[in-house]
Amino acid sequence: MGLFTFKEIRDVCGGKFSRSAPLTASVDEVVTDSRQAMKNALFIALSGEKFDAHDYLDDAVRNGASLLCVETAKADKVPEGAFALLVESPLAAYQQLAGYHRKRFPKLKLAALTGSCGKTTTKEILRTIFEYAAGKEHVLATEGNTNNQIGVPCNLLRLTDQHQYAVIEMGTNHHGEIEPLAQIAQPETSLIVSIGNCHLEFFINLDGVATEKSHIFTPVSVRNAVFPQECGGIAVIRKAASPISRKITFGESPESSVQVVYNGGNLDGSSFDLIDTASGKKVTVQWNLTGRHQALNAGGAAAAALSFGIPLETTAEAIRRIHVPGFRMKRTMHGDALWINDAYNGNPDSICAALGWLCEFADPAHLVLVLGDMGELGKESLKGHMRVLSFALDNLPGARIAAVGKKMTEALAVLDLTVKHNGVTVFPDAASATGPVRDMARAGDIVFLKGSRSTGLEVIEPEADKE
Repeated sequence: MGLFTFKEIRDVCGGKFSRSAPLTASVDEVVTDSRQAMKNALFIALSGEKFDAHDYLDDAVRNGASLLCVETAKADKVPEGAFALLVESPLAAYQQLAGYHRKRFPKLKLAALTGSCGKTTTKEILRTIFEYAAGKEHVLATEGNTNNQIGVPCNLLRLTDQHQYAVIEMGTNHHGEIEPLAQIAQPETSLIVSIGNCHLEFFINLDGVATEKSHIFTPVSVRNAVFPQECGGIAVIRKAASPISRKITFGESPESSVQVVYNGGNLDGSSFDLIDTASGKKVTVQWNLTGRHQALNAGGAAAAALSFGIPLETTAEAIRRIHVPGFRMKRTMHGDALWINDAYNGNPDSICAALGWLCEFADPAHLVLVLGDMGELGKESLKGHMRVLSFALDNLPGARIAAVGKKMTEALAVLDLTVKHNGVTVFPDAASATGPVRDMARAGDIVFLKGSRSTGLEVIEPEADKE
């Protein structure tokens, strides 16, 4: 039996067929990339700012699509002889199909999470907890950073009968994006990891961020609301969570449902305690991630796991085994200097958290900080860049700082109106910083790179020449 019959697709997505179609016929998969080989697939023709899949319908049919989902206004692009379902929005149809498929698994324990910082790390921690509790083959988790309007339905369509748990990450940078994703995922537990100064170009302030993130609580399926005990926009979050029967908080406060006590760390790892404040149960975790912010991410994952009845001891044992994949905090020796490349993303909160981690063990005299521009901060941009530079200057005096990008340059100029900052060098972009920063690095130094992905700081690392 196929994944969906033609009739199911029509009934779920609405619209009409471009010509008489066999309603009992079925498709075996749903695909959005016309270039890939597919077998008896439904091809969803998505459109974006830089592409329009309607221009490649012939390729999709040639590669194995037996049914096309096409925008009604572009019906003239349907290849002759092909079956096509004409809909108002192929993206909406894609999401509706994913929501329909998710409802086939009423016993699935699904956790949805969102936040300004730490989403992917927390997702990986929660994935590890679920896999330790139920077995890897019984857990589905968001792949990579596929957490947007296209990625979430793609992940939900991977669900099968073997899955007992799922953890679905949801990202947003505009109002109105979280709620439709939450509605199709139908989570039992919804987790807000953090609220910070991210995407303020559209959300304006922390209450705006919290308002959008809190829409993860809107589905009637949500029985457990998990969120920080203290964070920006907390009043907004608490109000949004008020209809939900069970609320579980996490944080450093003893008033948290799951309290996190950070014991410190170094380059190789750290230690923290997790305390179930209701029972007084406490576990200590030694793991290979470092920083207070990472311990708080673990606290959020532990709180979500607790909502499913997973004991704190099981969670602690799983966390000790965690390995977070990807680009974050890549450490490489170049000559006699250690380069730490965390240039995957950056906002004022995440960069200050990373600098706070460096404060735990790094000697500022042997530290080179490469701090890049941060995007999507809107009216708070200057303030956010000044905050990062001030934090570095105040907490790591003596460190050599490379401020990279127009926004960092402007922020330093404003700071210089009151005090002259020695040891800070400005560069208009990453390319111009590459040679000078490499020359700054001396034997025994740590070179730390952090900024928004768009700034492209990764080219500064010597290894980048070989990639």
